[in-house]
Amino acid sequence: MKDKSRLCFLLTIIIVFSSFFVSQSQTIDGLIFLDIPTNNPVQTSINATSPTEYFNETSFPRYHLVARPLSIIQSPHKGFPAIIEYDQNISITALANSDTTNWEFSLVSTGTNISLNILESTYDEIDAFWNFEVKPSENIAGLYDLQLNCSVGEDYQTNSVKILAEKSYPFKILHISDSHIPSYAGMNTTDIVLNYIDSIKSLDVDFAIFTGDLIEGAPALEYVNPITRKPLAAEVQVKLSLWVFDLLDLPIYIIGGNHDLDASTLLPDNPTAVWMNYFGENYMHYNFLDWSFIGFTCTSEGLSTSDFASVNEILSVEEDKPNLLFYHSNYKNHASNLRASYKIEVMLYGHDHHEAKYVSASTLYHCEAPMFNNESSVITILNRTSVSLDDVVYDFTSLLEIPTEKTSFSILIFTGLVNFFVVVFIIRRRKISQLD
Repeated sequence: MKDKSRLCFLLTIIIVFSSFFVSQSQTIDGLIFLDIPTNNPVQTSINATSPTEYFNETSFPRYHLVARPLSIIQSPHKGFPAIIEYDQNISITALANSDTTNWEFSLVSTGTNISLNILESTYDEIDAFWNFEVKPSENIAGLYDLQLNCSVGEDYQTNSVKILAEKSYPFKILHISDSHIPSYAGMNTTDIVLNYIDSIKSLDVDFAIFTGDLIEGAPALEYVNPITRKPLAAEVQVKLSLWVFDLLDLPIYIIGGNHDLDASTLLPDNPTAVWMNYFGENYMHYNFLDWSFIGFTCTSEGLSTSDFASVNEILSVEEDKPNLLFYHSNYKNHASNLRASYKIEVMLYGHDHHEAKYVSASTLYHCEAPMFNNESSVITILNRTSVSLDDVVYDFTSLLEIPTEKTSFSILIFTGLVNFFVVVFIIRRRKISQLD
């Protein structure tokens, strides 16, 4: 009797441990990926080039176009582009007074200029924004800059609209992160990333997602203001970074991280204010075929209450779609809290400076290594239910069809109750056996 009780007690412990493990880590295709850092070699052959040389507009005539902050055009822009099919409309938001007139829009690329016909225009009195629905006058596939002219002036946003003949599966996403331009830990990251541009362009992807730390910010001590001997202003670093990224010739969805936004007395300007001037809202949302993409920018203090509520609202609307969430780091557990509340198939992030992938609660997590390690990854979206990364296919069919979190929680509660009564029964049996 005592041996049977011990055996039952041992089995109960195993069941409890197993139920806890299953609730914490689920697999896709029977695979579990552990978040194990990998040491990637850092490029050591660095050109001794000062980043100020890149600001020479004679040598780089596109620089003054790339390095423009948001002005009249609020969206789409170089950090939040629009990707459309033939005969599809483009939604444009512009900041201007209600009496602004003579609106004209066009798409510009080398040797091509496509006028945009205005189909509808409305003015938002509360936010002081104009909202336009426009349609290209011609169907010519390519990546375009957006040109605006109106009675109060002109504006220009590079690489902000891509036209495709048709969106179709499979499509490819480039995941890049942590460029830390102009320098990081004694390295000229500007030149390293510039040397990596051609390799990235050869990957032939539909668009890119950048998951934060575009600039180095206050720790960029290799390049300093020659007068103050302090780091280059955050705005100078952002302009340089945008020029480097423009050379990729890709629509790039850019969110910021702690180096982009965290303030320091070493910097002559406010990084958060600079970021807002160039990239606008702290969160973004767009759709590509069935997939919903949500990204958020935040300091090391996490999202503000209102921004976190906005991201929650987007996910609540899109919960029936496959969702991909991208962010820099899980500050204040915001990413984890979102995953606990909604079905999110893929979560992309950076910050940790190594590449890692793992599966937890049926979600594929992918951390990208920094660009100064010459690292990038291509994620292929195969269809509505599966993606491929490093030749491994991840199937999210069950996550889309079953409310995984609720089901897992119910199973955990049920298992816990069963285990409780089993333990009580065993304890009582052991007492009885001892009395015998």
